[in-house]
Amino acid sequence: MYPNRFSVQTRTFGQAGTRCLAAFACLLILGIASCKSSPPTVAVIPRTCGTWLWEAEHTGAARTAPQYGLRVYWTAPMRDDDVQGQIQILDQCLKRKVSGVIVSPIEALPLRTPVQSALDAGAPVVVVGTDLGLAPGRKLAYVLNDETLGGQMAAQRVGARLGGKGAIAILGISPQLTSTLERERSLEKTLAVQFPGIRVVFRSLALPTVSQEQQVAEKLLVDGEHVDAIVALTEASTRGAFYALTEFNRTRATPLIGFDQNILAPIRTGEIDSVIIQNTFQMGRDAMTLMAQEIAGSNHAPYVVVPPQLVTRDTIDSAPVAQTLDLAWFKP
Repeated sequence: MYPNRFSVQTRTFGQAGTRCLAAFACLLILGIASCKSSPPTVAVIPRTCGTWLWEAEHTGAARTAPQYGLRVYWTAPMRDDDVQGQIQILDQCLKRKVSGVIVSPIEALPLRTPVQSALDAGAPVVVVGTDLGLAPGRKLAYVLNDETLGGQMAAQRVGARLGGKGAIAILGISPQLTSTLERERSLEKTLAVQFPGIRVVFRSLALPTVSQEQQVAEKLLVDGEHVDAIVALTEASTRGAFYALTEFNRTRATPLIGFDQNILAPIRTGEIDSVIIQNTFQMGRDAMTLMAQEIAGSNHAPYVVVPPQLVTRDTIDSAPVAQTLDLAWFKP
C-alpha cells in the first residue's frame, strides 16, 4: 500500500515537483561543499573542565585557533581522576576524524598507548603538561610547565618564610605524572643546596580526591611530627591541606605553599601563603601554534617549556597573573 501511495504522490509533483527536487539537490550539493570548506577541527582534551587550571588553557587555544584557520572542539572528563574516560574521549575524537588532538594526560603511562595509536593513524598530537616518554617528532610535540623552576620557587618561598630553618611536609607526590615528580625532586634538591637547615619530615603520595588529601593532612596535624610549613604539589593536595589547616585553626600558624590555581582567594586573607600557578593560558596558545605547524607539515619545536608564576598577596592582582587566569575563551 505504502509504495503505491508514494508513487502516486510523486507523479502528482509534475513540473513543479521536478524544480523542487532540483533545488533540493542544489542545496544538498552546497551543504556538502560548505562542510568540506569548514575549518579543520582540533580536539582539546584537558584533564577536566570547569577549573581555573584548564579553562585558561581553553582561552589560550580558542583565541589562537582562528589565527591559523582552525576551530576548537573542547571536551574533557567530568573528574580529573577519570583516566579511562579521557582515553574514551580521545578515541571518540579520532573516530570523528578531527584534524589533530591536544591532550593533557591525567596519568602518563595509561595515555601512552592511545597517543601512539593516534600518531599511527596519522593524527598530529600535542601533549600538554607532562612528558609521556614518547619521543617528539613530525606529528608529536610537547608543551610543558617548567616544573624544575616551580620546585625551586616553592623551596625558596618556604625557605624565606621559615628563615632557613624548620621542618616541613610535602603532600601530593604523584608517581603517575612525571611533571609532579619533577616538582618534588627540584623542591628537595633546592632545599638541600640552599636551605640545609630545613628538614622534610613527612611525605605523602598524591590521592585522587580533595577529601582523601584532607584526611592525610588531618592525620599529619593530629598524629604526625610537628611541621612548620606544608608544601602541597597538586591542586587536590593544596585544597585538602587548606581545609585541614582551617579545621584545626592553623592557617596562619603553618604556612601553606601550594601548586595549581584552583584555590587562590585565601591568599588575599593570608590563610594560604602562596600558590605556584601554571600559565595554562600561554600553554594553550603555544599548543595550538604547534598544532597548526603540525597540520601544515612544517618544522616545529619538539618541546615548549612555559615558566610558572608565584602568586602571593603582593602579586595576586598583578597584570601577568590576571592574564594567566583569563577564562573568557569566547572572546575574539
